[in-house]
Amino acid sequence: MSTSLRDQLLKAGMASEKQLKEAERQLRQQQRERRQLPKDKRAIASDAELAAQRTQFAKAARDQELSRRQKEQADKRTRRSSN
Repeated sequence: MSTSLRDQLLKAGMASEKQLKEAERQLRQQQRERRQLPKDKRAIASDAELAAQRTQFAKAARDQELSRRQKEQADKRTRRSSN
């Protein structure tokens, strides 16, 4: 039987019990708010959430690329100074 993502994060030490409980609380609150919206508005909220998530992923990708470039430059400087 596979363990849940929650259990895996907890076991790996990547999240604390407090962080997991907070994430679950936020998820329940979002679901409650979505249920309170009229059905025609629910799709709009989901679209907005998807757009926000896409933006967040794009920013993370840009940040990773920038970090990689900065690391490369630092490595080059280190190699030049050691020669």
